Amino acid sequence: MAIIGQSEFSHPYFAVNTFIAPMTKIIVDPGACGFTCRIEVQGTAKYEVTCHLQSKCKQIKKWAEKVGSVNFLEISRGPFGQNSIARAAARCKLHPSCPIPSGLIKAVEAELGMAVRKNVSFTFEEREPLTDLKKDSHS
Repeated sequence: MAIIGQSEFSHPYFAVNTFIAPMTKIIVDPGACGFTCRIEVQGTAKYEVTCHLQSKCKQIKKWAEKVGSVNFLEISRGPFGQNSIARAAARCKLHPSCPIPSGLIKAVEAELGMAVRKNVSFTFEEREPLTDLKKDSHS
């Protein structure tokens, strides 16, 4: 029995049916550029989702038009960075360290029950003063 507003699919790794949430929503704060992105992902089939992205970044807006629908199998198989999300990001000239494409992949995985809904972060540590390299060199 399905809950209203939710869909049921057979999980690829488990023999039980799994109910997925009506929509996965995340906020990605990319840091220095200041262009926060809201990502909303809705499962439409066993391995398919539709994606809605909101950001004031021109490149992200352009990229969002190209990633409106995502197939989990396509993005999860093959070498790192060689999937439709990464190729579209390159075509739209996203900065190489932009975390938003990774955020979209995490949202897709979470929406389809392929990953745990766990926050990720990057944290810079304070720099330690460099030691005197001359003392450490071989004389």
